[in-house]
Amino acid sequence: MKRTTTSKESQPSTSSGSTRSKEKDPFKKVVPTKNAQNLFLGTAVCIILITVGFLYVKFINPQALANNNQNNENTFIDRDPATLQSIKNGLFRQSLWNKFNQQCSDKTVAVGYNTNLDLIVDATDLLEALKLSPSKSSVSPSQTINNLDQFEKTFSYYFKSGSAAERFVQDESTFKEIIDKALSLPKKTFFTGGNAGIMANRLAKENCNVYLNGVIGSQLKQMLDPKVKVLPYETKEKQDYDEIHLIMEYGQKNQWGDNKSPRANRFIVSNDVTNSNLLTMESFHKHLDILSEKPDLILLSGLHLLNQNTQKQRIHDMMDLLKKIPYSSDASEFLTPAKNIPVHLELASIASENFIRMLANSVIPYVDSLGLNEQEIGFLYTATGGDKYTMDDFKQPTVNVAVEAITHIFNRIVQAEDTAQMGLDLMSQWRTTTRIHFHYLTYHIVAIRKNSAWSSEKASASVAASSIEATNQACAFDSVELHLPLEFKVDYRYTPGSTKTITINKSSPVTKWQDSGIEFHIAPVLVCQSPSKTVGLGDSISTIGFLYQTVKF
Repeated sequence: MKRTTTSKESQPSTSSGSTRSKEKDPFKKVVPTKNAQNLFLGTAVCIILITVGFLYVKFINPQALANNNQNNENTFIDRDPATLQSIKNGLFRQSLWNKFNQQCSDKTVAVGYNTNLDLIVDATDLLEALKLSPSKSSVSPSQTINNLDQFEKTFSYYFKSGSAAERFVQDESTFKEIIDKALSLPKKTFFTGGNAGIMANRLAKENCNVYLNGVIGSQLKQMLDPKVKVLPYETKEKQDYDEIHLIMEYGQKNQWGDNKSPRANRFIVSNDVTNSNLLTMESFHKHLDILSEKPDLILLSGLHLLNQNTQKQRIHDMMDLLKKIPYSSDASEFLTPAKNIPVHLELASIASENFIRMLANSVIPYVDSLGLNEQEIGFLYTATGGDKYTMDDFKQPTVNVAVEAITHIFNRIVQAEDTAQMGLDLMSQWRTTTRIHFHYLTYHIVAIRKNSAWSSEKASASVAASSIEATNQACAFDSVELHLPLEFKVDYRYTPGSTKTITINKSSPVTKWQDSGIEFHIAPVLVCQSPSKTVGLGDSISTIGFLYQTVKF
């Protein structure tokens, strides 16, 4: 007997396209369609990938999350006038700039070792005048320059990333050709040069009592601030001469070949025999011994210029001379010149890994304070075993990259990590580096060891003052912008695998935190859109920071 089907049962099947009626079996297994199977499979894969990614970030590589959160540090720009003014006011307030600016008349500072005349020209104008063509392919920098081809390729390498660099021109005829062409340019300027010369002039503007030793000829002497007291250096021939360093400046987005510079900076070359052998070093320390008034502070620089053939011997000589500077392990005598004179060493561009390792094993651990920029800290970090980041990471370093490098210097170069974490008193029979001042385009960090003689309050004032100095020198706060996000993450070593969120308060922009026995003080820098000056900024920044850390505040 035939069953009577309902109208619903007799409707055609849309899946088969058949017009035959089919009876539904409530116990028959339902087979999903192909589309449904694909949807289910895709959903499952997504869930698995998300879960694996979370577990990787959470338990295997927590740094990945921190790096991802900091990716916007290199693209962040804030031009809001209210924000910029609030940060500027906060920096002035936290540094007490208006109270202490130019107040240094009762303090004496001695500065060595390198001085010279800076000849400043436009980089691309000079390259075109020399009839050089831009490099067409990837280039590598030369440690020393022997011909115009190496000159152009080394310039191009650093121009591409907007990094400052300095090189010695070994071949005298090549250097003469470059200088002669630079002197023929319609636009050129002479300035006081050499890290020591720049620092001395900046100290004089603060009304400090300044002593400077270096090779200082008649032209350079006229360019020094009248308040700078020159400690004479005489050659065997008693020549009156100036060493010339060529400063090739370029602006942001300047073009050379296919490359545009991401920021304003400079490339420096010289054929400086005096400073490449630190011939003035013994003269400087001899004067220190006979000065009627002991300096309150000593600032040193110029090691980056040392000739490869003389590096080892001259560093050995320097170590012997450093030991003669008064030093006391008593923190109460830290700023008592008869007992202790704080020493700051300012680094500069170094091309040799062997030499930077030599400095790391000799001079760097045995000064009180160290100043350096992004290229210098990156090279020091990678050359001494730092392997978490590469030099590419230091072209535009996030705060976390800089903090990792500073921690590496303290724990791997200056002092063993386990001793530092025990919180032991760091004052001992030897002078030890317990302060690092890192200065970068968008932010500065002053890091000090806990239980050292440095004041935490003064460290905050120091980094605020150095930020002001950077913007003031570059463009006098005209047309500035903020590049550092007001919130970012850094690794937090107290709790391995975790991160710490750092928040910048616009009205009090200097922020500090502690980790691994180190106290970090960070200040944003208001970046000039069109800087009028780049050369010597690092020297002025570190000089002001050191003053506010010691005798100013």
